[in-house]
Amino acid sequence: MKKLSEYSSAIFVILVAGIAIISGSTLSINEAMAFPHASIIIESDEEYVNPIELVLGHSNEPAYGKLPGIHDGKHNVEVRLSDANTALPLQGGEDLEPTTLLVDKYYFKDIESFQRAQSLEQADDVELDAPITSVFGQPGLYYNRQVIDSGIYGYTIKGVLNYYDQGLVPVDVTKFCSIDGEDLTKFDRPMQNPNNPESGWQGSFGCPQNIKDIFFPRDGNKYPNDGYPPQYPQNDEPGNY
Repeated sequence: MKKLSEYSSAIFVILVAGIAIISGSTLSINEAMAFPHASIIIESDEEYVNPIELVLGHSNEPAYGKLPGIHDGKHNVEVRLSDANTALPLQGGEDLEPTTLLVDKYYFKDIESFQRAQSLEQADDVELDAPITSVFGQPGLYYNRQVIDSGIYGYTIKGVLNYYDQGLVPVDVTKFCSIDGEDLTKFDRPMQNPNNPESGWQGSFGCPQNIKDIFFPRDGNKYPNDGYPPQYPQNDEPGNY
């Protein structure tokens, strides 16, 4: 009996240790997954509509600009919608209008261009009313498919959210990507209320980087002078691709 008791105790210790390891790993994974996206709570005045959490970012993080023969630059605008109280994905309904989303996209080629701009209309490139469509088999997930360059991207998400046929909630929010050490929030809206840290946007998603930043070793003579890949551009300006 004593041996059986000792064996049971040993099994119990192993199980507890395993649970602790798995829990810690899960927490680390969740933190890593949550970091590269921004989120905001959309409130509604309707009685049976809970607050809705909108999460915005790129479908693959970190995001890198396209470079022929090296990286395709496919980083979709990704929007996730869920009930903020229950974390259940927002799936709309059948009786009211379906959830419809559009995105206005703003691109600045560098930080200097962004700092000079006094309005979104002064962006280096603008695309308005691009459709964001639901992803089959993944309730609450929406994509606008795109190929990007390195630079600064901002997105205005607008449209109408169907909260399980209990009400329609309008949405019109803007968020720009982030770069360490730089303040890129001047066009974000709604802005965070200084008296309420939980208001406005929480977190952010990274600005697309130049894919060559992760080359190792960084041989300045190898690219592009040796002709690899074919027709490699002589500089990284988007118009050269």
